[in-house]
Amino acid sequence: MALVLISFTLIALIDLVPLIRKHLGHDIIAFLLLFILGLTIAILEVSGVEVPSIMLLLGDVLKSLGMSY
Repeated sequence: MALVLISFTLIALIDLVPLIRKHLGHDIIAFLLLFILGLTIAILEVSGVEVPSIMLLLGDVLKSLGMSY
């Protein structure tokens, strides 16, 4: 768990700090949305919670739209 948190902290420092310095509001919001989603999934995986594959969800969405991949 500590390794995941350290890794995500480093990613945030490397990627988020330049966005904040340049005052790129939309980019910061997009980064934070993806970052929080990734962090949540990583913490759940490390904690032993079974997280379903995103590909299964994507397949269901495409099938409901009458598409296939």
